[in-house]
Amino acid sequence: MEQHPLYRLYVQLNERVDKLSSQSPEFASANSPDLSDIIVRLKELEAKPSVDGVLHQLSVSIENLKNENAELKKQLELLNKIDNLEARVYNLEVEPKVNVEPLNNRLINLENNNYNEQLTELSNRLNPMEQYVNSITDLSYRLGEVEKRPELSQRLSAVETIISNIQQT
Repeated sequence: MEQHPLYRLYVQLNERVDKLSSQSPEFASANSPDLSDIIVRLKELEAKPSVDGVLHQLSVSIENLKNENAELKKQLELLNKIDNLEARVYNLEVEPKVNVEPLNNRLINLENNNYNEQLTELSNRLNPMEQYVNSITDLSYRLGEVEKRPELSQRLSAVETIISNIQQT
C-alpha cells in the first residue's frame, strides 16, 4: 500500500497541508492559496476505488485464461489426431490393399461345378449301400451262429462229401 502512487500523493499532500497550517496565521492567510480546493481534490482521490483489487482480478482472469488456453490446445491436438485418423481410415476404406479378384474367380468356379448336386447323388447312392452293408453284417453274424452248432457242421460235411462223390461218378 505504501508503494501505491495515490497513497504517496496523499501523504505528500497531507504533509504540505500540515506544513502550511503550522505557519503563522497572518503569513498563511496572506500568501497561502485556498486550501479548500486541495482538500476537495484530496477527498475525491480518497473516494476513488483502489486499482489493486482490479489488478488482482485481472491477474486471476489472465491466469484462468492461460489455463483454458492450455486445455484448448490439448483438445485441438486430440482433434487433429482424430482428423488424421479419420483420413487414414477413409484411405483404407477406399483403396483395398488385397486383390480379391482371384478369390472371387475361384469361388465362382466352385459354385459352377455343381458340387451340391454331386453330393446329393452320392448320398442317394450311399443309402442302398448302407442297407447292403447292414444285411451282409447280419448274414455273416447269423452264419457264424449256425456254424457254431456241431450237428450242422457235421451235416454240412456230410453234404459236402456226398456232393463230391456225386461229382466224381
